Amino acid sequence: MEQMMPKRCIALYSGGLDSILAIKIMEEQGIDVIPLYFCTPFFGFDALREPETFKKAHADKYNINIHIIDYTNDIIRIVNEPPHGFGKHLNPCIDCKIGMLRKTKELIYKMDASFVITGEVLGQRPMSQRSDTMRVIERDSGLEDILLRPLCARHLIETLPERMGIVRREGLWNITGRGRKIQIERALAYGIKKEDMPTPAGGCLLTDQQISYKVKRTFARLSPALPEKADLVADVLGREFVLNRGTILMVGRDEKENEIISTIVFPGNTFLKIDDVPGPLCILRGNDTDENLAWAAGICLRYSKAKGTSGQRVVYGPDPLRMVQSITAPVFTEGYCKSFQD
Repeated sequence: MEQMMPKRCIALYSGGLDSILAIKIMEEQGIDVIPLYFCTPFFGFDALREPETFKKAHADKYNINIHIIDYTNDIIRIVNEPPHGFGKHLNPCIDCKIGMLRKTKELIYKMDASFVITGEVLGQRPMSQRSDTMRVIERDSGLEDILLRPLCARHLIETLPERMGIVRREGLWNITGRGRKIQIERALAYGIKKEDMPTPAGGCLLTDQQISYKVKRTFARLSPALPEKADLVADVLGREFVLNRGTILMVGRDEKENEIISTIVFPGNTFLKIDDVPGPLCILRGNDTDENLAWAAGICLRYSKAKGTSGQRVVYGPDPLRMVQSITAPVFTEGYCKSFQD
């Protein structure tokens, strides 16, 4: 019966040290691992924008060849109505994890795998990595008995791949809690350079108070319709100004952010910048009426090197390479511009 279970698993790969180690533990036991990387504007945004560059970086650093999955439409539905509720802010951690695992379960047969692994550590996260919550996640994802957590498995009930001899339980770990000392020591033993070890900082932007506020406002503003990917991207980049219920303006804060914004080409976006003057690249998303364009041009001017100067020309168009139309920017005070952020 053992031969009926392929020695292949699918890994829920976050790019963090724990999920890297979970894969290494399995590979050490001769198991083929297929890593899935789920990304949205709130986590994994670099992978969403430049998937090939992202995949190459992880292959070069960790010898891990990932499959990238755009999870944006799923997270939109989850944030709209999470059965297990939110964390401190707008983070639906439990339902997000369940949703990823459900999609992973759908791929098990297609990828000729027999079980799923994650880099979870018992007690590491207060919302989603308690023992009771971890059991709920197994149950609601439909992965009971075939969801293995290699880093803390010896604190948990034995899974089917262990009982079948596909995985040796004695080769699994028994880590608990929030420390990283053991993980760092073992990563070094696997040949991962200290400078290449991902830090635990960052994570999901829905745990951030300011981003959560903007996302919540976007859901309310567009209700009863749900936001689209481009709406959520606008919530996580640059300064955001709400011109009216149907229209927002995203304003780049520095050169690096301008560069990222230049890649966010979606239907419904209009790019703007002050002509021949250093300043932000902006995106007007929504209705490009004359009134909205004038507001956008005035705000764009206020955050440029030409702020307060009348007669400045703002060029605009559907992408940064086709900004061929123009408008004269009105001069706004900083207080007036900030009134669109309240």
